[in-house]
Parts: sequence; structure tokens; C-alpha cells
Amino acid sequence: MIEILKYVQPKTVFDPEFIQVLASAFDDAWNRIEKSGSRFARPGYARPTREVIAKRIIETAQRGLKDASALADDAVQFLKANYTDNFAAQLIETP
Repeated sequence: MIEILKYVQPKTVFDPEFIQVLASAFDDAWNRIEKSGSRFARPGYARPTREVIAKRIIETAQRGLKDASALADDAVQFLKANYTDNFAAQLIETP
């Protein structure tokens, strides 16, 4: 959970329950990426990939999306749409 919190804008306030939603969305998105076989889950790519999905989840939440599954879906789709990976098409789209 701490990993995702470092990307929250200073003026943004999330209550403890919603922080759990963010953490759940992050874990879900990361698990999908790992299970997909994507190179972005490999040790050399994992840290920046995790940062990308954490930032995306927070940015999307700040725009009003509050559902953990929808936040995870959006983060995975964002990665697929914006980063080249031969395995991107294999990313799991359903929880």
C-alpha cells in the first residue's frame, strides 16, 4: 500500500477506506500483468511498470473513478495502449 501512496498529489486527500481501494486496484493490475507473461513484469522492467500503473490508478481516482476493479482495468488498458510489448495483447482483461 505504501508504494502507491507516494504518488498521491499533496493536495489530494483519500480516506483510509479508499486507500485500501487504491491498494487493491494496484495489486489486481499488477497481478494481471505478472500473469500475462509480459516483459514489463520482469525484474528489469517491474519497478517502472509498477510506477506507471500506480500513477495511472491515482490519476484516474482523482478524476472520480472509485471502483477498484474499474481502476485496475483502466491501468492495464493504459499500459497496453501506451507501451510496446509483444505480450501486451495477452494481458488479462477480466479480474
